[in-house]
Amino acid sequence: MIIAIDGPAGSGKSSTAKEVARRVSALYIDTGAMYRAVALSCLRHDLTPESDRLFEHLQRINIEFESSDTGLHVFLDGEDVSDAIRDSKISEWSSRFSKMPAVRERLVSIQRELAKNEVNAGGKVVMEGRDIGTVVFPHAELKVFLRADPAIRAERRVKQLQEKGTQADVQTILREIIERDTRDESREMSPLVKAADAIELDTSGLSFEEQVENIIGLIQGNG
Repeated sequence: MIIAIDGPAGSGKSSTAKEVARRVSALYIDTGAMYRAVALSCLRHDLTPESDRLFEHLQRINIEFESSDTGLHVFLDGEDVSDAIRDSKISEWSSRFSKMPAVRERLVSIQRELAKNEVNAGGKVVMEGRDIGTVVFPHAELKVFLRADPAIRAERRVKQLQEKGTQADVQTILREIIERDTRDESREMSPLVKAADAIELDTSGLSFEEQVENIIGLIQGNG
């Protein structure tokens, strides 16, 4: 069974998807970690997003995930790079590599292969993003589209930043969220859009636990 969770930034996709996957013993495919792993591999081989050797290198990259008591581990060509990909330099470069069509196409291919292997072994897969139910897994057994009022999302983001010791202005964050929504919804490649057969869940008034329980209930109903 494949569970696709889509929605705009700040709707609670990542944290909810991780917890849902943990509770239903599913493989969680962390797309952000995959882009970071690509950036790490490319930098190790002195490749930039504009390199004419990028496409060839991408074909040799292998990324896998493994869950343990200490969390989700990311493996790049057999090496555990869970800590290495969190370096600030990798974060900066991953956003640059993620804009390249060749990188996205390769990672979508890997994501589909990981899901296929897990499902064929009798397991479940949980993956979140902005086009999982429309592009990556259009035939997913369960598609959930999370929504939340932009003002609520801004408040959540400010709270997250404050917990990390960073002060932020809610109006500035709100403006950034609205601008990002516009970019995501209007981009040419894989825009943010709700799949026709996705179940919409408004998280504006829901607690984290309620979000998780709602989706688990949908999974059990589709099992």
